[in-house]
Amino acid sequence: MTSAADQMQSFERVPSVTIGLPVYNGENYLAKTIESVLAQTFGDFEVVICDNASTDRTQTICEEFARQDSRIRYFRNERNLGAGPNYDLCYARARGEFFKWAAHDDLLAPTYLEKTVALMAANPDAVLCCVGITEIGPRDEVLRAYTNVLPGIDSSSPARRLAGMILYRHQCEDFFGLYRRKALEGSDLHGLYAGSDRVLLAEIALRGRCVMVQEPLFLHREHNDRYTRAVLLGDRKKAVGWQDAEGARKAKPKASMFYWVVYKNFWRVVNKTIKDPGARLACYVRLLHWWFVDYHFPDVVKDVLTATYPPLVGPFRAVKRAFFGVDKQRPGSLPS
Repeated sequence: MTSAADQMQSFERVPSVTIGLPVYNGENYLAKTIESVLAQTFGDFEVVICDNASTDRTQTICEEFARQDSRIRYFRNERNLGAGPNYDLCYARARGEFFKWAAHDDLLAPTYLEKTVALMAANPDAVLCCVGITEIGPRDEVLRAYTNVLPGIDSSSPARRLAGMILYRHQCEDFFGLYRRKALEGSDLHGLYAGSDRVLLAEIALRGRCVMVQEPLFLHREHNDRYTRAVLLGDRKKAVGWQDAEGARKAKPKASMFYWVVYKNFWRVVNKTIKDPGARLACYVRLLHWWFVDYHFPDVVKDVLTATYPPLVGPFRAVKRAFFGVDKQRPGSLPS
């Protein structure tokens, strides 16, 4: 005869995958995102939705889906904590062996979990599975398909994996890959500053091998209301509140020095993660190399100058385009 405790344990069986969906006022695309998750061919997952005190129809949409599918666990914050803490809440509430964040405006191809879970199972030492990307527009129109080139991320060498993550231009879509949940324990997770997703990818690469499914299974939406378009490239003051609303209430927003802050945190996670002196020295070499790729040196100079005198932003961008012939705002690049 099955005991009540056994029945309860069976009822609360831990799923293989947790998908953490942080959201604030996401009524525009949220239903489509949830539908794409529920349409996965791999069904052993839970969806943890952390609603950051939305003021639109987000709560109604989430509660309706939660009534229809028991795999959805919906939580609503009493106040807006900022994006960083809300992302981290999703992870804190996760139970699965594998974990991924999902933005409210992106979609997943039906076989996303099936193929990424299979590859992670076949590579038990892997900490992250990346996939190819299909970039879509506001009406789901396909804009392009590509796979980020991150050479060396599957290497046994921490320095080579670090180089793959920080020395090649990408738009950080791999932050939304499938992680081995235990590999994230003790990491920085989302962080409270712009560019913290890049730092987490660097830290996770230092912790272990990353694997790649080449197929474009992640549908990344480009639209004018995206954070990086509407906030980070426009109003740096609002960016502070987006990342950490509680911190924004307690302190005055500081001038952004995006590249310098990211670079300092790269050094910090190397020192935090790599204990072997030889391996750490090899990582330092890659960090020094960072200054000479993808125009990072002029970007740091720009950060310093424009933090001192903000009206220099426009002229500096014009000079950079004239001398270097690049536009760092184009898709696949860092914010300028």
